[in-house]
Amino acid sequence: MEEEAAIMPMDRETQLRLVNLRDDTGVLSLYVNADPKQEGSQPPWRNRLEQGVKRLLESVDGPTRGALDRRLHDLELEIEQLVRPGSPGIGRALFVPLSNGELFNVEMQTPLTDRVALAPRAHITPMFAAWAEGSPMGIAVVDGNGMRILDSRFGRCEELSGLVFELDTDEWREMEGPVNAATTWGQGSQSSVSQRDLFDLRVTEHLTKFLSAAHTSLEAHVTALGWEFLVVTGEPELVEAASKSLSSSLKTEVVGAQHVLGQRSPAKIQEVLTPDMLHARHRRDERLAADFAEAPPKAALGSTQVLEALQGGRVDRLLFERDSVWSGARIPAGTVLSDGIVPDDPDVATAVAEAQLGEQMIEMALATDASVSILSDDVRLPEPSGGVGAFLRW
Repeated sequence: MEEEAAIMPMDRETQLRLVNLRDDTGVLSLYVNADPKQEGSQPPWRNRLEQGVKRLLESVDGPTRGALDRRLHDLELEIEQLVRPGSPGIGRALFVPLSNGELFNVEMQTPLTDRVALAPRAHITPMFAAWAEGSPMGIAVVDGNGMRILDSRFGRCEELSGLVFELDTDEWREMEGPVNAATTWGQGSQSSVSQRDLFDLRVTEHLTKFLSAAHTSLEAHVTALGWEFLVVTGEPELVEAASKSLSSSLKTEVVGAQHVLGQRSPAKIQEVLTPDMLHARHRRDERLAADFAEAPPKAALGSTQVLEALQGGRVDRLLFERDSVWSGARIPAGTVLSDGIVPDDPDVATAVAEAQLGEQMIEMALATDASVSILSDDVRLPEPSGGVGAFLRW
């Protein structure tokens, strides 16, 4: 009996499952980019997928052809769901081991590259390129009401929880008129600060203490959800209060923003903060590239050195330039990738070989608990690296 495709959450566990997804008969990987702005009598991504599957069937024979034929017949409903305009997600992927009924489905608002692949392992290149652009990021919106905590990943934003600031002022006396105070010269004068101002200052003091104490909740979310960045936004003094007590050992970068977003919807909050998020990622990638340039001898440059270090378990962070192996321009949309297919275009064939090598590197890195970073479009590693490098543990 055919199993339903399991929707895979966008987290490190999914990365590991996809990297380790293998089948001796073959794993069919189907990607579509269902961009609603694309026009046509029928969705162009449907045409590209159908043509890719047709070329794949024409290129294989023997037992593999028979297994692929049977699975494609069994998958008619799942493939229809994958290409239907009204289905969830802009980027969609389906992973199908040919020899069993297990299916894996991914959907995200981040675009993916149209592709059809058949190999003993899942084809993960488009997935990791999307991960670099939309990986999990936390958002804390702070204002006079307290704190809203949201999760942003792969084009979607969801509100997780909130901490409501409630201040009991029943026993507070709000006086009227100015306050008498001594000046710095020791002479009596009347301060221009009203009792109302002092009342408001007292409320602000309690609010900043409340936001500072909220660090435990934020830290728990960072740990549980694997946020690479935590954006804290609001009035500057409130952002400072919510950020200052966060543990320095957190594996996240705290980004301060000054947008006062109050009770706006999660989608609007993400829209407003998108430039800040992109800037934070780009700035992080620039620091990585700069640190890498100064890292020798604790760095490996080029695929040969990096593979050797990966085999020895010495890699702490694997780095790729975006267009070294991940560029959609080098591997055109709809391209069929298979161990049995050699593209006619030598440049495409080279790009395919590099992508497959990159996937092997990612698998080896994750197997040894190393980080993987695909850098922003215009961030470059030193020339001798050929677009790939690694920080070493020793």
